[in-house]
Amino acid sequence: DIDYLNPSDIESIDVLKDAASAAIYGSRAANGVILVTTKKGKKNTDPIVTVDAYYGLQNMYKKPSVLNAQEYAYIMNEARVNDGLPVYDYASMIPNWSEIENGSKGTNWVDEMTMRNAPKSNYSINVAGGSDRVTYSFGASRFDQTGIVGGDVIDAGFGRTTLRLNTEYIIAKRGDKSLITVGENITYNNSSSKNVAEGNIYYNDLHNALVQNPFMPVRDDNGEYTKTYDNWDESQVNPIALMDYERGNVWQKDNTIVGNVYINIEPIDNLKIRSAYGINSWFGNYRSWVPSYNLGSLNSKPKDIVSQKMNQGSSWTWTNTISYDFSIDKHNFSTLAGVEMNKSQLSLTLEGQNQGSNFQTPEGAYLINVPIQDVTLIELTGMDWAAQGGGLLSYFGSVTYNYDEKYMFTGVLRADGSSNFYEDNRWGVFPSVAAGWVVSNEDFLSDVDAITYLKLRASWGQNGNQSIPNFGYTSNIEYGNSYFFGDDKTKISNGANPSNVPNLNTTWETSEQTNLGLDANFFASRLKFTFDWYVKNTKDWLVDVPILATAGAPSAHVNGGAIQNKGIELSLGWSESIGDFNWGATVSMSHNTNKITSIANEEGIIHSPSNVLSQGTAEVVRAEVGHPLGYFWGFETAGLLQNQADVNAYVVPTNDVTIANGRAGKPYFDDLRAGDVRFVDQNQDGFIDDLDKINMGDPLPDYIFGLQLNAGYKGFYANATLTGQAGMQVMQSYRSFVDKTRQNYTTEIFNRWHGEGTSNTIPRLSTASNRNTTFVSDIYMHDASFLRISNITIGYGFKDLLKNQKFISDLKIYATAQNLYTFTSYNGMDPEVGYGPTKWSSGIDLGLYPAARTFLFGIKATF
Repeated sequence: DIDYLNPSDIESIDVLKDAASAAIYGSRAANGVILVTTKKGKKNTDPIVTVDAYYGLQNMYKKPSVLNAQEYAYIMNEARVNDGLPVYDYASMIPNWSEIENGSKGTNWVDEMTMRNAPKSNYSINVAGGSDRVTYSFGASRFDQTGIVGGDVIDAGFGRTTLRLNTEYIIAKRGDKSLITVGENITYNNSSSKNVAEGNIYYNDLHNALVQNPFMPVRDDNGEYTKTYDNWDESQVNPIALMDYERGNVWQKDNTIVGNVYINIEPIDNLKIRSAYGINSWFGNYRSWVPSYNLGSLNSKPKDIVSQKMNQGSSWTWTNTISYDFSIDKHNFSTLAGVEMNKSQLSLTLEGQNQGSNFQTPEGAYLINVPIQDVTLIELTGMDWAAQGGGLLSYFGSVTYNYDEKYMFTGVLRADGSSNFYEDNRWGVFPSVAAGWVVSNEDFLSDVDAITYLKLRASWGQNGNQSIPNFGYTSNIEYGNSYFFGDDKTKISNGANPSNVPNLNTTWETSEQTNLGLDANFFASRLKFTFDWYVKNTKDWLVDVPILATAGAPSAHVNGGAIQNKGIELSLGWSESIGDFNWGATVSMSHNTNKITSIANEEGIIHSPSNVLSQGTAEVVRAEVGHPLGYFWGFETAGLLQNQADVNAYVVPTNDVTIANGRAGKPYFDDLRAGDVRFVDQNQDGFIDDLDKINMGDPLPDYIFGLQLNAGYKGFYANATLTGQAGMQVMQSYRSFVDKTRQNYTTEIFNRWHGEGTSNTIPRLSTASNRNTTFVSDIYMHDASFLRISNITIGYGFKDLLKNQKFISDLKIYATAQNLYTFTSYNGMDPEVGYGPTKWSSGIDLGLYPAARTFLFGIKATF
């Protein structure tokens, strides 16, 4: 996690994806390794001051178009007519109906909730330099971002102040070389945030805005928040008021200190001893006050609620290594051995909450100000994970061989022991090997001028994963107010309960990966090509599985099965300089197939929760043998029934099974009508049931691709980045309850069936819930392939014009557009949807926090 870093403090980022190169990092490398190097000073340089600043404006890239009041009223009446009912008497149900009759469009709740031109800024300064013995780099920065959702309603947003210090000092020398060097890298981060609700259908402010009827104004004639129109739908609450009351008075502050100190000793040439001690410490506090409010008969809080929470924790890592490099003629060797210890000292969360303190303003809403007679009513909850310290102990070593820069071999062995597993399963041993052949250094290619560099690579390796809570094999204890004693269910008592069901058999998840690759440069490295083929098999997959509520805990950590990923990655780039003009282009592409090869139960399935797309729908994602992880499970459809002839023809086929069960020739459903969905009877047994559900698609892209372009002429420069994905699907539902048909729609509802031939995808409207929408089917599914212009930057550098200036050595100005445009057929806000009801699922769009289109202007000066 590098969120604590300011981007201007980063010198370089390297990605290690194959198992062999990442193996030395142990369990932290289960999903690859990202190496981040922060800026450091250089020896024998005067202080260099760099100032970097940008300011920009954000807007929702693609705002969903919801129905206005007049369109909504028409759609609601159409549903009544379809059901043979009279149209609504709006005048008796909607207090402001006369305004709507006279042309008012009502309230666009999405517009009211989202902010136009939300600011985003970053200001940083870095000072670096060094002498013969000392180098230093100091950085300070401030980042602020106002949320595009809730930014001008509850002041939602994020702010971060970062301080960073890197120094290195040569204590002693051995001739003109370093004997003992010490140094440190320390980063302090202070952040504050106020967030809107985003998540499932029950906790999602933007989702609430999407489904709220447009009849209600935000505020009434007295300037107060409008209450629910109970004569219309008592369950529909003012989403702006709800967000303001529930999340408007929240204060979240967090502090993080990440740092390490190290000593390097080189007693003789090429023998290096290093010891590094790193710490990650965090502490924060949270306070909120929810005033009492009354927004309707089903949406009120008669008592105010004040909550306070504190959290703190720390972990340390101590790494000790010894390495020796030596050569014998053309044979070059590098060896390394090391031991590493990691320990979680403390991770503590404590929260208190009180209702009915009758605070009138947020300023004094603290638990310490609760009336003395109510102190005993404060509800305390907490969680103490690994207060005694969970840990990891590792031993590792590597040997690298290089013959004449032609033939390379690397072997790595690492053993990790984790307190997350029971003592019989605590240790895992993970080997890896890699080999390379630099073909271009062979004599038989020495005269081939077109080939600048050509290398063949192969590697095999294993990595371990221990990603369950500290001491996860046993049952940690959490505290909460969830116990009832006696017959009075209104009195809730504090108590302790196990956070998970213990499992002594849980062991390391192991990923075994094989890579074959090629790196090639041609024509004096103007043309560069890279190709990789890989297969990655993950066994003993660590997963939380739901269990019966009678077990007394929500889940258990188990080794749930095995997963295979295999695919290819390639990139092709060209760079050219012609006088003062230079340009370059790099295209990259990867293809991956994902498949579950085993599940550790008889059924071969891990189920997910129901009521995800909306309340009243069945489970939508599954993990199942032979299918991609988290695929969408539901009914295939074959369009809509367009007329009575289609209805009459939609009958059970005649075969041995349907004759035997008396279903042959009968309608699939007794209440079929034109405009209904035609569900496919996959097994032809005469019933539409769970046995007919199939793999409809999955959220994992088959292809990921990118294009990077750059050009420069004298001081002018420009670059662009395009990214895309193809071959994945998204399930979309902007509904909260399948039986609440008075929720609003987006303008996609104009494509509904409302007569023969008008639609073959969106079924007829109805005032009652029915299988057209309660059945999870592919009518919810959308292709989510896209190509996005992620970044375009145009700038000018004044370095050549300033070469004779002493005070300033470089100056750049630039303008950047982020998330400029997305080419896609997906009609939602963003085709990249990360939400899922489990840790292993994604791709469900419920109206989640949208991507922002941002325009920035920046300046960078070096003194």
